[in-house]
Amino acid sequence: MADHVEEIKSKLDILDVVSEYVQLKQSGSNFRGLCPFHQEKTPSFFVSPDRQIYHCFGCGEGGDMFSFIQKIEGVDFPEALRILAEKAGVEIKQYDSHNTSQRTKLLDICELSAKFYHKILLESSSAEEARKYLEKRGVSSQTIAAFQLGFVPDQWDTLFKFLSKRKYQGSEIEAAGLVVSKQKGSGYYDRFRCRLMFPINDAHGQVVGFTGRVLPSKKKKEEREIAKYINTPETEIYNKSRVLYGLDKAKLEAKKKKYFILVEGNMDVLACHQAGYKNTICSSGTALTTEQAQLLKRYAPNILLAFDMDMAGQNATKRGIDVLLGQGLNVKIVNLGKHKDPDEFIQKDGKGWKKALIESLPIMEYYFSSAFQPYQSKGKQLLKIEDKKEITKKLLPVIAKLGDSVEQGLWLRKLAEELSVSEVFLRDALQKMKTPYSYSNSREVKKPTKEKESMEEQSAKGFLGLVLKNPKLGAEFFKKQNLLLDIFPSLESQKIAGLIRDYYQKYKKIDQLKIKNKIKDRKLENYYDFLLFLAEKNFTESNDIEISQAISSFFLALKKKYLRARMDEAMNELREAEKAGQKKLIEKASKRITKISQDLAD
Repeated sequence: MADHVEEIKSKLDILDVVSEYVQLKQSGSNFRGLCPFHQEKTPSFFVSPDRQIYHCFGCGEGGDMFSFIQKIEGVDFPEALRILAEKAGVEIKQYDSHNTSQRTKLLDICELSAKFYHKILLESSSAEEARKYLEKRGVSSQTIAAFQLGFVPDQWDTLFKFLSKRKYQGSEIEAAGLVVSKQKGSGYYDRFRCRLMFPINDAHGQVVGFTGRVLPSKKKKEEREIAKYINTPETEIYNKSRVLYGLDKAKLEAKKKKYFILVEGNMDVLACHQAGYKNTICSSGTALTTEQAQLLKRYAPNILLAFDMDMAGQNATKRGIDVLLGQGLNVKIVNLGKHKDPDEFIQKDGKGWKKALIESLPIMEYYFSSAFQPYQSKGKQLLKIEDKKEITKKLLPVIAKLGDSVEQGLWLRKLAEELSVSEVFLRDALQKMKTPYSYSNSREVKKPTKEKESMEEQSAKGFLGLVLKNPKLGAEFFKKQNLLLDIFPSLESQKIAGLIRDYYQKYKKIDQLKIKNKIKDRKLENYYDFLLFLAEKNFTESNDIEISQAISSFFLALKKKYLRARMDEAMNELREAEKAGQKKLIEKASKRITKISQDLAD
């Protein structure tokens, strides 16, 4: 595994990895942005390409590209290794089944199932109708391959038999959401039967679930009502509130164009990608969640919503819009006109679709236009009090959900002007309004979850970083001072201090690279890199005199903190000895206090 880590690090740059999630701007030799791990207005998140590490000076999170992926994706190390290996083009051999995590095993099952379904669609005679259906819908062979579309025949155990032969247990396949336990007797049957299969990938392209679409002929034959689409149930790897169909293929294009096209269905995504609009995604028929909106915000600030919207009703669509607005995303509405969905729009009028995207209306303008449309014949001056109340009832909740208070104020003023009412009254009503989907505080700065770092820890990191970053000045300091490891507050700082001290005592110099090579622990190596990063960040423009003074100052702060703690211990010993009347212990404690006092005075 260590070899894989080094190979991945040699092929990937942490800047490219982090940039997929955080918008970074150069700051000297480092890059800076808003921390993805806590809410903040002033960027305190830094990435060091030289050190290949990141660190947030607001919440304290930091590490290398592996720990970043672990933290932001909520996965364990093997899964982070898997994600980064795919990015780097590094092949990792299958883990031993006993050492494979449950999550990794479920991912393997889903990936193998997707390949199986895809092969059936391409080669099996049972998939002839499915192939004709896709051809009729205008889905090209390139799109079928790119999205790994598949098919499962109308049989009860096609996939179960296939996976069982590959030594997967029924309970494991069930945990992946692909089979169901029989209610009577033992055994399992396939969850998906006679359906066109759409693999659902996470943001990194890993198959985590499926959507199965029934073929039109099957739906007609069934006497009972049959669902047009069914999805994989929630599993350890598939959480529908955190996944968006097509995101893995759309994110880079969206980042480049600075917007996503959000559609309702899988077929709409296929049609858009095939037509060249590769920044298109969908939520697979479910209402958008806060997690999904946050996911989109990582890559682009703007959303073009191409839903079939009739005043964006009081439904899941509207709640999704509320979430997008609450996360500070700029939302525009694409007018589909007489077309039922983007797929049909593109098939019948490709140029018209392009024009509709260009002319998409900002969401608030859309809401205002829709709210006032029923009263257009009256004219603004003839609006009755009841009309104004009805318009206010529709628009005020929408304004309340905007994530930016400045934007709220601007639309509030516009509403006041349009209705010829006092802005003060509307503002008062806005303040009193309480809605179940209020996300207006999403941009507030939250306090970092970690406790503020102590002065002792800051001094230790400052001292060690400067000594390593400036070997000659560090060596000069060591000529005059003996380094006691106990003065350092953490195990990590003690270990690094010990390595520096031991190397200096042996060679009478400090060599940054050779000291680092003695570190075998990845976490300690990250800590070492962070010390150098911190020194670079805080002392880039300092001269040798200032750096020498800082080294001495940090050391003195550590030493005094340590000695004061020892003084407190000695004073307690003296008090206990005096209470017990033990003369020898009194004398011993007194001598210790005198010695510590002298050291503090030095």
